[in-house]
Amino acid sequence: MSTTEIVPSTPSQPTSVPAPKAAPAHKGNSETELSEAELHQLIAQAAYRRAERRAFAAGHELDDWLEAEAEVGRRPG
Repeated sequence: MSTTEIVPSTPSQPTSVPAPKAAPAHKGNSETELSEAELHQLIAQAAYRRAERRAFAAGHELDDWLEAEAEVGRRPG
């Protein structure tokens, strides 16, 4: 009986994240609001772009995330 080893594949090149799409507007108190999931996705994409600009050098993940949160928070809404 032969056994097969399962090895997870890892891409040789980092996969690109598509640019954020315009989030659907949700009416709430006459302001446009994003769902928590939509906000998380925008932050993740901004953090990824920051990491990509520095060639994914390790050790800056938290800084990337915190700066992305601040960046997304400043976007007009």
